[in-house]
Amino acid sequence: MSAHGPLPPPDATHYTRPDGVPPRPSVGGVILRPLTLDTVALEGTPGGWQVAVVVEPGPYPQLPKGGLEGSETHRDALHRELREEAGLEGVQILRELATLERLNYARTKWQVTRYYLGITTQQEALPPLEPGYRLEWHPLEGRSGQVPDLFWPEQTRLLRQVVRQLQRNGTPF
Repeated sequence: MSAHGPLPPPDATHYTRPDGVPPRPSVGGVILRPLTLDTVALEGTPGGWQVAVVVEPGPYPQLPKGGLEGSETHRDALHRELREEAGLEGVQILRELATLERLNYARTKWQVTRYYLGITTQQEALPPLEPGYRLEWHPLEGRSGQVPDLFWPEQTRLLRQVVRQLQRNGTPF
């Protein structure tokens, strides 16, 4: 059992691809919201940043993510997933961060997830379309390096990369 819910946390075997497990193209986002906003530069002010965390039933906090459907592009799929899981619309996608691979929790698909960095100024999210999902905003602390503890370890590591960028440059972009 994990601190997040009744399922045990992912282990090292989730990061080794077994023979015969098909790939699943996926997309995810590190979506930031400034605590205060310089609307001219669309940058956070010294007040800091928050990161969008989707909590699946269980609860299992993680970055918003999901598989591509049909002929969707990665960016189209990300916008759809943000609406479905988090109730976010109009997120500005800034750049690609990384492509991370692992087994899904059921170990039936090899997730190949392309993560993007995005920003929103949306203060009130719409209700998520996915039953039981909810959006939480967590502080992303550039000074302390503190990030939220997510169910998938690679997502926590990705957030740490974004915080290091924030520490070096004063901006996560």
